[in-house]
Amino acid sequence: MGSLRLEFCGWVVLTISVFLFLPACGGSRPPGPSPYPVKINLNPTPSASVAEGTVFQFTATAQNSANTNISATYTYAVTPLNQNSVGTAILDVAPNGYACAGAWNAPLYNLCTPGNTGVVQVTATALGVTSAPTFVFVHPPVDNIEISVVPPVNAPPPACPNQTELPTACNLKFNGNAANYCLSQNQSETLQATAYSQGVDITPLVGTFTWSQASPSVGTLVPIVNSQYNVATNQVVATANTTPGQTQVVAAASGVASQPYYFETCPVQCIALELSENGALSGVTSFVANKGTTETVTATAVDVQGCIVPKPTLTWVSSSPAALSPGGSAGCAPGATCAVSTTQPGVAAITASCTPPTCNVGFPLNPPGYPAPYIPQPVYPITPISGLVTGATTATVTFATSQDCYSDILCTVGIYGPATSTDLSGGASPMPTPPNSILFDPAGDKAYLGSQFGSFSANPSSLGSATDPFALLPAPGTPLGLVTGKVLAVSHNGNVAIFSDTVSTPNQVYVVSSSPASTVPLNIINSAIAATFSPDGLKAFILGDGGNSLYIYSTLQALQGPIALPAPASSIVFNSSGSFALLAGGSAAGTFALYNTCDNSAVTLTSPAPALPGPPSFLKMMPAGNIPLGSVLGNTILPADLETAGLDFFFGLDSTGVDIIATSSFMGPVTMLCPPQVTLAQIQPLTTPPTFFPPFHIDIGQGTFHPINFFLSPDATRAYIVASDRTSVLIYNFNTNSVSAIPLFNNASPVAADITVDGTLIYIAGSDGLLHEVSIPLSADEYQISFSPLANSPNSFCYTGNNCTLDMVAVKP
Repeated sequence: MGSLRLEFCGWVVLTISVFLFLPACGGSRPPGPSPYPVKINLNPTPSASVAEGTVFQFTATAQNSANTNISATYTYAVTPLNQNSVGTAILDVAPNGYACAGAWNAPLYNLCTPGNTGVVQVTATALGVTSAPTFVFVHPPVDNIEISVVPPVNAPPPACPNQTELPTACNLKFNGNAANYCLSQNQSETLQATAYSQGVDITPLVGTFTWSQASPSVGTLVPIVNSQYNVATNQVVATANTTPGQTQVVAAASGVASQPYYFETCPVQCIALELSENGALSGVTSFVANKGTTETVTATAVDVQGCIVPKPTLTWVSSSPAALSPGGSAGCAPGATCAVSTTQPGVAAITASCTPPTCNVGFPLNPPGYPAPYIPQPVYPITPISGLVTGATTATVTFATSQDCYSDILCTVGIYGPATSTDLSGGASPMPTPPNSILFDPAGDKAYLGSQFGSFSANPSSLGSATDPFALLPAPGTPLGLVTGKVLAVSHNGNVAIFSDTVSTPNQVYVVSSSPASTVPLNIINSAIAATFSPDGLKAFILGDGGNSLYIYSTLQALQGPIALPAPASSIVFNSSGSFALLAGGSAAGTFALYNTCDNSAVTLTSPAPALPGPPSFLKMMPAGNIPLGSVLGNTILPADLETAGLDFFFGLDSTGVDIIATSSFMGPVTMLCPPQVTLAQIQPLTTPPTFFPPFHIDIGQGTFHPINFFLSPDATRAYIVASDRTSVLIYNFNTNSVSAIPLFNNASPVAADITVDGTLIYIAGSDGLLHEVSIPLSADEYQISFSPLANSPNSFCYTGNNCTLDMVAVKP
């Protein structure tokens, strides 16, 4: 014992010496973490809703003053909150935190016997610190939850929030009856969830509910809180948010979810566009401006209640972004205003559409039985903005190549990019595969080239440089093999292209996207001959079965079609707003047909009957704001109530002359968001004969010719006709009803042709192997561009293979 005491004393002395020594060295022992809790967290919190007999776990954690978790031993307390009840008969918590909605078989805690229903509070305590309570609602099992609207008591219909005067174009379209199935932005309604157990309403026993929704941008949910327990109740305030459309709202309790309730922020029904001048709306929908300036366009979106949508998520598009660019290279953000840059001389229509999935969400169909008199669909402006840009011409490049050996994979073809500023061919760039078609995107940033041995895209700025301008399709990262066929269409933003392979068996249509990267094969479409994207990019109309069927492709719904056409169609063009497409052919009359974009339905025209000699070979759309009606087509006589309607002119060309089809589209009643009403506008020209009712045909008096292309001047006063059996460019003047011609050098016959955006230069691949630059201002075949033989080849376009000639021309916008 003595030795033990001695050793102990020695240890004490040594310990004290160490502690005395440490300060002398300038050191100190850092304090350890506090082992005492200042806060206990209990989970679940702040409430739980469970059925009788349910077993679940409480988890407690302790934190010290430094907010660090520490170890602790917890005790759980259950306190009943309803009268005449015993806490453990409702809920029993074992020492390890497992809870029984009833009573445990202590001390084993392995058998839970259901008990009473009611409300209790549970707390966890450690070292004298107690957690905030969790309220537990014990109830019979929930087998069904239904959501309904709490009707307002003696409340008048909600007024439009912060309403200002409607634009004239939209003000005529509403009858003042508020739709009670949707809310305008910032209007609210109260939703309530009712829980049932075998048909009995047990909502008060369930207590807390959890609310969720699919699209928070459509509606905002704020739960109504029970003041006694401070937990979310079975009611929630739903407020219309910034995005028009519908969203699924779901209420859940005790692990059971309701069927979705479809909450709606009133969809946009009408869009009015007008120019802004000095910050004020002008009511003007067309302009003429010099290049290098900016025009501000304002969109007023009105919903089905006649309320203005303050922040509509609209999609802004230009029919020719090379001339009029919305927002510049970055594009206009979805919203009510857009600054449009006048980039180079030309003409374009500016449109702003309410297009799913960013606007009027919920496209394309409401659920069966949902009490809504409309289907959320894309909505297009009544009248788009028409712009004509003037000023000095802008230099561009021309793609010139040959398709003569496209059937021979061993044939290597070169492509040239003559610049309009130099009129020299430059050097050739070898292409990955022999091409059979070329299409630029409307902005001129990208070209797509079709081929039977693998199609590809091209960067125009890299042509002729050390950088490889070509990229084989499909887009990187997609598992599909090579895309084959002719390119039929390119979307307005240049990100998507459609190719048609009519050689392989089975025939194939490819939809190739670069952003996001994807390739969709559509082998159900046989013999596709034409395709066009709607301006907003929502859909693509495709003519299949040799033009006898119409198909509609969209990323938001399954492929639609085939829609059998009464007669074959050959081409498609959309109107300026994008609300409908016009087909050359495709109707019982055999001349033209119209199809709505929103629901793919055929437009029924009531008057007058088509009066064309046949379907046009080519179609061009010209915004009405760029048609000087007084000098070109005379006075416009519109049917009643169409003064604010959207007017469009379609120009067609056949083997004897020019066809003119004028249309008016306007909104229907409140319950008819889709389709818009379309009619043929009545035009009374000042020239003879004195009265025409479009569509009408102008025989230009040149007999029969075989057109390969035709173009319109930006001011729509002249049509330029290029025909394979003529050695000149025919020019029809609408003002004078006269025809002139620009002869081609060498009496060459046109093989292919394209025009610059400003309408000043037409490039023609001639039968003499030269590229003819035809100047419209000079009325002359000003330059003839020749192409030197390629290296180690006697030919100008083929490195190997057949004797290729110039027969493909495309001008970069």
